[in-house]
Amino acid sequence: MLIGILHNRKDPRKVSRAYLYSAIAKLEGVDFFYFTTKGVNIEERIIKGLYYEKGKWKEKLYPFPDIVINSANQKTRKQNEIYYRLEKIVPYTSFPVGSKVFVYKKLEKNKYLSQFLIPYLEVKRQDDIILFLKKHKAIIIKPVRGHHGDNVVKVEEKETKFIVTEKNKIQEFNLEELIKYLDTLPSKILVQKYIESKVKSGEPFDFRLHLQKNKAAEWEVTIIIPRIGLKNGVITNISQGSQMVEYLKFLRNEYKEDYKSIKEKIEEFALKFAYTFEEQYPYYFDELGIDIGFDQDKNIWVYEVNFRPGHVFIEVATAKNAIQYAIYLAKKRRKENEKNKSK
Repeated sequence: MLIGILHNRKDPRKVSRAYLYSAIAKLEGVDFFYFTTKGVNIEERIIKGLYYEKGKWKEKLYPFPDIVINSANQKTRKQNEIYYRLEKIVPYTSFPVGSKVFVYKKLEKNKYLSQFLIPYLEVKRQDDIILFLKKHKAIIIKPVRGHHGDNVVKVEEKETKFIVTEKNKIQEFNLEELIKYLDTLPSKILVQKYIESKVKSGEPFDFRLHLQKNKAAEWEVTIIIPRIGLKNGVITNISQGSQMVEYLKFLRNEYKEDYKSIKEKIEEFALKFAYTFEEQYPYYFDELGIDIGFDQDKNIWVYEVNFRPGHVFIEVATAKNAIQYAIYLAKKRRKENEKNKSK
């Protein structure tokens, strides 16, 4: 059995999970190699890849693998061309969930999922923002496509003034000034009702629920990470100064004697959400990152769903499931091929 990991970086030493995957694959008794689209020869169905041995990555020609762990987006037109041609021949483990709006529309259409969807609106014109703000009083504005919490803004109406918070900067506008400010925002944005998810001391927080498929292709909660933002901040993204805290310690501190029931509620939600969310798509996911808020009434609200959640600090925890699920898919493919041959 042969597993390949496809990345966009030439040097696997710069991809920390490459070594982890190689080590775990070896323990599982399967062959593993690292490659980029540059090493792929579609016509001859061979790949120039790298394998790890005695502290070094060494080059070798490989046949097309049973399964490809497609762990990174490709950057150029040529890379994407080869990426999609290879996908038609060898199964990939990872598939996209789509843009924020695409995901929200999926949630809207399902009775169970829709109860966790924060009221939102895709902005077509500036009036949409003002009307949405009048209805909800406090809103979040963010790009339809964005990462690391860039360009996320909170706007709150207080009597005749509008309080605008961007990162940890707070400004006060009248309506005319607000309209001018809104003109400076990116063109493709959406607005959401602001959900007050705060710790007792007042900082914003959310939970990152990281789920993966295991060796039986069943969803497992790999880790749950509470993230606490800056006191006057809008978001809890680590890249903007927020901190991660230990899950159980956080629950005990914030919810005291209720922490066990809160823990059970979040973990039950994580698994049911993952299974139900996946049913809305024509393909299966290998992992999901679900960002949720938790309001003062202990209601769960979904901020975002990601198909390639970051592995920083948890790569060892995620690597085992990633390889074991790839093995499951490889075995499944081999069985299907054998069945087709016998017909």
